Amino acid sequence: DLKSAMDLCNEIISMPGVNAQLKNQTKLSLGDFYLIDGDVWESTLLYSQVDKDEKDSPLGEEARFRNAKLAYYKGDFEWAQTQLEALKNSTSELISNDAINLSVFIIDNLGMDTVEEPMQMFSKAELLMYQNKDEQAKGTLDTITYLFPGHALFDDVEFLQAQMFVRKKQFEKAVPLLEDIIKNYKEDLKGDDATFLLAKIYEEHLNDKTKAMEL
Repeated sequence: DLKSAMDLCNEIISMPGVNAQLKNQTKLSLGDFYLIDGDVWESTLLYSQVDKDEKDSPLGEEARFRNAKLAYYKGDFEWAQTQLEALKNSTSELISNDAINLSVFIIDNLGMDTVEEPMQMFSKAELLMYQNKDEQAKGTLDTITYLFPGHALFDDVEFLQAQMFVRKKQFEKAVPLLEDIIKNYKEDLKGDDATFLLAKIYEEHLNDKTKAMEL
């Protein structure tokens, strides 16, 4: 219920005497809700406000990372990379790791490829998934595999599709996708992620702890 969530956030932000850090934390949440709602401009505006107010704090770094992720979603990979480079040395280990992961992903899949279209489509699919538009996201991913067969993104496409099935609790449909990544892309970035997610599925949902332990 986005409208109710946004109304509550605005209520907290406008409260007199509210703790500044709580206000900025709420602005981050409100920025997320605007992004889910499709209002990218309001989202980046709120993230930037928090970045300015909390410049040297973990909250400011969190806001900076969300702005970098937003640039990635929009397909502005160069600007995203500029911000991610600065965040790699973040005081927060979580932010630093997230920044490194996204930066390496962009480099790995863009690299020497001068055609940005597959990456732009993939980042758009991730945004659609974030906005709970799974069917549109799936359609975009299917288009990538159809138009760009054999592209370096193929394991990432399969992993995102598996995540969508997990979110819908359709675990049996996620399993073959993850197994394919482990079989054919073990050395790529998603190899270990796929192995770990598959282990979790076997342990927590398919009641096969032996298989989970093997993985």
